[in-house]
Amino acid sequence: MDDSPKVLTIDDDESVRLSIAHFLEDSGYEVLQAGNGSEGLDIFREHKPDVVLLDLRMPEMDGLSVLKTLGQEAPQTPVIVVSGTGSFDDVIATVRLGSWDYIPKPITDLNDLECAIIRTRERARLLVENERYKEELEIKIRQRTEELQQMNKVLSEEISARKTSEKMVRASLAEKEVMLKEIHHRVKNNLQVISSLLSLQSGYTDDIEASNLLRECQHRVRSMSMLHEKLYRSEDLSRIDMNEYALTLINFLLRSYSVDGKVTPTFDINNVHLGIDSAIPCGLIINELVSNALRHAYPEEGVGTLSISMNRTDGYIKLVVSDNGIGMPEEFTIGSTKTLGMTLVETLAQQLSGKVDFCNNNGATIQITFPG
Repeated sequence: MDDSPKVLTIDDDESVRLSIAHFLEDSGYEVLQAGNGSEGLDIFREHKPDVVLLDLRMPEMDGLSVLKTLGQEAPQTPVIVVSGTGSFDDVIATVRLGSWDYIPKPITDLNDLECAIIRTRERARLLVENERYKEELEIKIRQRTEELQQMNKVLSEEISARKTSEKMVRASLAEKEVMLKEIHHRVKNNLQVISSLLSLQSGYTDDIEASNLLRECQHRVRSMSMLHEKLYRSEDLSRIDMNEYALTLINFLLRSYSVDGKVTPTFDINNVHLGIDSAIPCGLIINELVSNALRHAYPEEGVGTLSISMNRTDGYIKLVVSDNGIGMPEEFTIGSTKTLGMTLVETLAQQLSGKVDFCNNNGATIQITFPG
């Protein structure tokens, strides 16, 4: 049992602790239990567990306080938040305080919990190995420098040292690339958690307007999550292929609004790649304009066509979204709208240093022009 991974679960609900303990013990883990945050910290300091499972709502000392303390005392120990609060603020707080993962309660499949434990332990192991590698590398660099200074090596040795240095640079660049991918992966996961929370919350209201607002917020979060997922899976971590991204986003919106097969989309996005600072507001603009068209452009039959184009000309990028629906209201003007969606479009266009134009011509056409 001494070689078994040690897990500390801190939760004031005894039934939850026991169910987790029984499952993990059957899987070969040694499980320590604490009923509140203060007791959990005492056990942690005495037994040094490999992983901590932490509830947020507890008497005496809540989970956020425990998470903050562990982040100061043992930042390399994985802490997995297991909570049923469903609070958006709590999720954000745990991310800021350094939680390694977030699992909502009730846990429907304890295998998911075990997978999270395995994943975070592996990541902790890699972090430790990386630190050890850095220390060993620094020692080797110092030793090599001293040798070069003392022996005044010949040219062939200088060439060899240069090749060694180039290899180290490549290793460092590869390490940074892995770290960037991990950052985008974590951001994507956290945004998906937020999206899931919004979806869950919409299921607890009978107010159709509130439910629609929650769904719109979920779509905005999901559009940003898709960007980070594209970067995480891309070979180029600095730029987004907007054609591939727009296809994924619009197909998601068609399915979400249950108009897949009724509204026919057409695309004309040629060789447009944007950095993440421009891609995020541009993606949110596409989300708002397409969502607005799917909700309001086809009120009768619910069928029609939707065109999305994005092209670069003379140092500017033109994004055009048009439909063959009923068009914009006659009284609509840019800058006077009171709807959140169009206000976001105008604000995001300003963020891109661009401008918004629209016209009614057999439907609505909105064009965003910005430097790129």
